[in-house]
Amino acid sequence: MKQIKPYEHVVQYYETDQMKVVHHSNYIRWFEEARIDFFEQIGLGYKECEQKGILSPVTSVSARYKTPTEFYDTVVIRIRFTKYTGVRLTIEYEVTDKAKGTVRCTGQSEHCFVTTDGKIVSVARNNPEMDATIREYLEE
Repeated sequence: MKQIKPYEHVVQYYETDQMKVVHHSNYIRWFEEARIDFFEQIGLGYKECEQKGILSPVTSVSARYKTPTEFYDTVVIRIRFTKYTGVRLTIEYEVTDKAKGTVRCTGQSEHCFVTTDGKIVSVARNNPEMDATIREYLEE
C-alpha cells in the first residue's frame, strides 16, 4: 500500500463569513478537493476513471463542525475508505488545524459507481484493477 500524503488547504478570505470563520459549506468543498487528491495519489484519478466510462457521484454527504476555522489557517484533511460493496463506497473525512492539531470538522460521503449514461456499474465485476485498489485502502 502506497503512503498517502494528507491534503492541505490554506483558508482564503472569501471562504469566511461575517463572523470571520469559515462558512460551513466550504468544508464540503474541501472534502471533494481532498477526495480528488486521494484518488490521484492511489492511481485512480477522476479524469482517467471518467475516460474509462466510470463516474462516481455523491449520493450523500454530511459534516459535523467541531471548532471554528479562520482566515489563513492551514487545515489537513485525512480520508479513510470505510465501506465498499463493489458498487458503493463510503468515505470518512477528518479536518484538523495543521498548527494546533485541533479537529475542526469530521464528515462522511457516500458514492455509487455509474456508467457515463447513468447506469449503476459494479466496479468489482467490470474493473478488477480499480476494485483491487479500492479494497487495498479500505479500513473497515
